[in-house]
Amino acid sequence: MSVERNCEVCGAGAQDLLYTVNDFPIVRCRECRLVFVGRVVGEQELIDLYDADYWEGPEAVGYRGYATAEARKRHHFRSLLADVERLSPPPGDLVEIGSAYGFFLDEARRRGWRVRGVEPSGHAVRHAREVLGLDVRAGTFDEQPTEPGSADVVAMWDVIEHLPHPAQTVAKAAEWLRPGGLIAISTGDVESLSARLHGRDWSLMTPPWHQFYFSRRTLSRLLRGTGFRVVRTLGDGVLAADPGAASRRLPGWAERALCSRLVSGAARRLGLGGTMFVFARKGGA
Repeated sequence: MSVERNCEVCGAGAQDLLYTVNDFPIVRCRECRLVFVGRVVGEQELIDLYDADYWEGPEAVGYRGYATAEARKRHHFRSLLADVERLSPPPGDLVEIGSAYGFFLDEARRRGWRVRGVEPSGHAVRHAREVLGLDVRAGTFDEQPTEPGSADVVAMWDVIEHLPHPAQTVAKAAEWLRPGGLIAISTGDVESLSARLHGRDWSLMTPPWHQFYFSRRTLSRLLRGTGFRVVRTLGDGVLAADPGAASRRLPGWAERALCSRLVSGAARRLGLGGTMFVFARKGGA
């Protein structure tokens, strides 16, 4: 097939078409096996996707009520903060790329972190600033002036898959971090059992919103190439089941069993699941 963009991880141009989803080609690099949208989408076009409807619209592709999910989001973010703090305890300087409504930053601030955020959605920025009183800059992280060595932690929760140039953004995050600083990333795992079972119907296969579909291997390679060393990888414990998929691949009883607290808890302890949480240190320290 004709190539519109080379692989973000290895730079190769050879790729195979896997699916067509929402009229977008989903391709896989023949060299490193990164999966991504094979058509270039302009940065402003991507930013324009994240209007108020994306966050709150009941019929839109997106969160369908981010504000009403605040309690659940905060609970999840407290768990992620605990994971971060096992590797980098507060106090310290924490920057979140794609900070949404600011719930994670607010939880971190309560625990003693000095926090800043960057968010391209004007709707989300207004909530973070006006409701929570947070220091959140409007725009993309890549367009912000670099502040070398100003952060101990950079967090990117469910963000890297949305970016037009993830390697560029991660490399810039490395510049912001102090030596030995921590980057924390969550994203879907395209090589997980759930993703492989559901294929084009995987609930995270949503171009143009999601541009990149990483595996542990491809994300680790990107991090190594931008000056990081992976120190810990966790999973969300969701095995095979995908309640948000367009079509189900498992009978109801199997989904219920796989989503049970016993099974998901064991899977989480083993680092398995459809979403991965990757923690890496700058400079391999």
